[in-house]
Amino acid sequence: MTGARRISEAELHAFVDGELAPKERAEVEALLAAAPEGMRSVRGLTELNERLARHYAHVLEEPIPARLAALTAKPRVRARLSPAWARAAALAALLVAAAAAGYLVRDFRGGNGGPQPAFVASALSAHQVFVPEVRHPVEVGAGEEKHLVQWLTRRLGTEVRAPELSAEGWKLMGGRLLPDRGQAAAQFMYEDASGRRLTLYVRKEAGLTDAAFRFAERGDFGAFYWIDRSLAYALAGRLDRGELMRLATSIHAQLGGVGSG
Repeated sequence: MTGARRISEAELHAFVDGELAPKERAEVEALLAAAPEGMRSVRGLTELNERLARHYAHVLEEPIPARLAALTAKPRVRARLSPAWARAAALAALLVAAAAAGYLVRDFRGGNGGPQPAFVASALSAHQVFVPEVRHPVEVGAGEEKHLVQWLTRRLGTEVRAPELSAEGWKLMGGRLLPDRGQAAAQFMYEDASGRRLTLYVRKEAGLTDAAFRFAERGDFGAFYWIDRSLAYALAGRLDRGELMRLATSIHAQLGGVGSG
């Protein structure tokens, strides 16, 4: 296809969610056939949807929230909703609330979503400085992981953990303590079999509450960042966007709720 146009983010999401009309879907499929990066994004979004479905599947078996039950108790509504549909409505309401709270993925490229939080620049700078190091890439090695985590937890003043990424092909190298605008921050570093490196930056964040996954770029590497409870995270690496997103969702699933105390 000559002069093929770029597939928009909205089209990718609609394609994955099955919301395109047959003609539009066929057009996107043709564009994806010539766009490996787009196909990687589709796989990443599909995997994210599957993770969300697995994570919230139990909600279908839970009692309907009182607020929704009150709505379905009205005669006209009750006549239209079977128990299964009522539970599906409850799940839909929960996911809408999660999206409103910022837990679902949203893209971010600089100025079209507001300014980046300051911790993102700190994370990207730390990644650039320490990833090229050969002899001293980390301050405390993975052989002392327990000590590393305890030390960083004490210095940050809240629980931190090093996520397990071996199933995705990444081993923990270790980590270090970093300063960030007068506060302590942690950096965990990972490496795969080919020598690529990945860093997870963690710090307390009391001033921001938006937990959405967002994407930032600097040079030839990118980072997904988000906020969960009292902690801000930024996962950075010179990886394609789909792979980086899969790793970020794995970390989010492992660390959800860490630092809430």
